[in-house]
Amino acid sequence: MNGDEQAIIKFVDDALCNAVHLDASDIHFEIFESDFAIRYRVDGMLRDHAAVNKDIGGPVMRRLKVLANLNIAEYRLPQDGNFVQRIDGSSVEFRISTLPTQFGESVVLRVLQSNKNIIDIHQLCKSDSVFEKNLEKIMHGRGITLLTGPTGCGKTTTLYSISNELNRDDIKILTCEDPIEYIVDGISQSSINADIGFSFDSVLRSFLRHDPDIILVGEIRDRETAELAVRAALTGHTIFSTLHANDAVNAIPRLLDLGVDKNMLAEAVVCIIAQRLVPNDAISQENSRGRRAVFETLMISEELKHAIKSSMPTKSILALAMGQGMVPLSKFFQNSH
Repeated sequence: MNGDEQAIIKFVDDALCNAVHLDASDIHFEIFESDFAIRYRVDGMLRDHAAVNKDIGGPVMRRLKVLANLNIAEYRLPQDGNFVQRIDGSSVEFRISTLPTQFGESVVLRVLQSNKNIIDIHQLCKSDSVFEKNLEKIMHGRGITLLTGPTGCGKTTTLYSISNELNRDDIKILTCEDPIEYIVDGISQSSINADIGFSFDSVLRSFLRHDPDIILVGEIRDRETAELAVRAALTGHTIFSTLHANDAVNAIPRLLDLGVDKNMLAEAVVCIIAQRLVPNDAISQENSRGRRAVFETLMISEELKHAIKSSMPTKSILALAMGQGMVPLSKFFQNSH
């Protein structure tokens, strides 16, 4: 190995170490017309780390491909893979995605942390008194708990926090994820592979034959997955999943649009939580870096079950939920300014 190769290896290793030390979720390696840039996503924001000579870009990209056992000769098509690096005595997994661009390949690494970095659910839910008050019912009730919100709002983090809290020797937890973000000891985790037909609905169907107590479904995207989740909940399973909806109440028409029967839906769902991330309060804090999660927690009461079954308009369901104590997300955003 010559000096140039050693320098590239050290350059890449340092970039990976810096990402872990900064608690970055992603690393962006990008070749532009005049330079090669590295950026880290920290607390949801991209931050510049370095802009160096463009000539180093190609060797760095090849080194990353070697680590992930990708085809170093293929630069015209996207590639995906993963690798594990030893950093500060711990194994850290990186998921790699390459993309051809005008001036060379762009590579993004997702930093996949171990369960030691999973946030304690009791700390996480303190920003919402309704969530905190009903936490035991949410975690131990038979039925479905859904988290809604846009990509990057922390839904997956909350799901991991809940499942980690429930993780005990006498409880069997199965998860199907796309992809697996954290490796959690004691939980059987499956990664979705749609290319071979290993989709959320097919995995969930298999899960029901493996005697689980708790099932975590990474996302409900289609009618088949939604109906299977509802049936599993109605037969005594505890289900946690995510759904794309603007807020908690609008998850209900979203599921109905997917084809779920309104009567079965009303009986199956325990709770719907809409989540967002807002900046930490800077007042009286020496270090205000980071964000905190805020929640809109809709507990499905008997009155709300009746409202769903009777096809009550969404606005009326919202009014009923707020009358029962649900705090809307808008309140948190008003308070965050």
